[in-house]
Amino acid sequence: MPALRFLASLFALVAVVALVADATPALNGAAPFKMTTVVGDWLQLAPATLVAARTAVINATPPWVWNSVVMSVIGLPTPVLFGLLALVCGILGRRREEMKLHIN
Repeated sequence: MPALRFLASLFALVAVVALVADATPALNGAAPFKMTTVVGDWLQLAPATLVAARTAVINATPPWVWNSVVMSVIGLPTPVLFGLLALVCGILGRRREEMKLHIN
C-alpha cells in the first residue's frame, strides 16, 4: 500500500530529525546526550493542544486511559516512537510477492 509506505518514510524523517536535534548539543560538547520525549517536544511546540488533547481524552474515556495508556506511549523518546511507527508502517505497507499458481 503506497499510503503506508509514505507514512513510513514520513515517520522515519521525523525520527531522524528528532535524533539529530537531540544529539546536536552532545556533539557540540555543550551538554550530555539526552533524548526528549514526545510529551516534552509537544510541550515545547504547542502546549495548548496537549491540554486540549488531555481534556478531550479524559472527557471521552475513563481517566485511567490518559494516565496509563496514552502517557505510556507519549512518554517514549521521540526518535524511538517515530522509528517504531516507521517500522510498523513499512512492514505493513511492503509490496507483496505475487503468487503464481498454475492450475492444470
